[in-house]
Amino acid sequence: MEQQEIIQLLNAIGEQDDTVAFTGLYKYYFSGLVSFAHSIVKDRPFAEQAVENVFVRLWQNRKTLLTIKNISHYLYVSVKHESLNFVSRQKSIHYEEFGDDFMVTYSNAETLTIGNENLMKISFAINSLPPRCKLIFRLVKEERLKYSEVAQLLEISIKTVEAQLTIALEKISGVLQITLPEYHIYYKNKKSIKKNPTFKGFRKALCLL
Repeated sequence: MEQQEIIQLLNAIGEQDDTVAFTGLYKYYFSGLVSFAHSIVKDRPFAEQAVENVFVRLWQNRKTLLTIKNISHYLYVSVKHESLNFVSRQKSIHYEEFGDDFMVTYSNAETLTIGNENLMKISFAINSLPPRCKLIFRLVKEERLKYSEVAQLLEISIKTVEAQLTIALEKISGVLQITLPEYHIYYKNKKSIKKNPTFKGFRKALCLL
């Protein structure tokens, strides 16, 4: 979902009490938030309940929704706190177990220029990343969180976020250069072909703009 679409949903929820928009927002974030919560509590039913609780409060306080600067960051932090409340004693958080529902996928109009088969290969490359790399990649590139926000959320340093993202991009690039001849051409000539719609799709799909 594009950022502008998310903003439109938030406006509809906050200004018009739009339940359809709220359902759309809920469905968009649900699977990722549940996997994130599950990585903390190791209990799938509670992970789902934690996300439900956060969205219940979000609806109850919908009139203040437009004051939230970054809804993705807000939701992940809220789910983190909700999950930690479930844990009897404070302990280190290990983001190691993510199911298929945490897979990164791309299907917006701008990426359709590179074809469904290529999109599947891109998604496969991303989802083949180590768990922490994949999580950081998603939070930064898909959820659009700042490095500092990711560092705070995962209780790691900004340098660690930067290092993990670099590793993620290098691994993805390496896989795509082997599996996608088109990407190999893009990688070697990306400065000279920026106007080509196919390669614009690659940059958009990988959030490398």
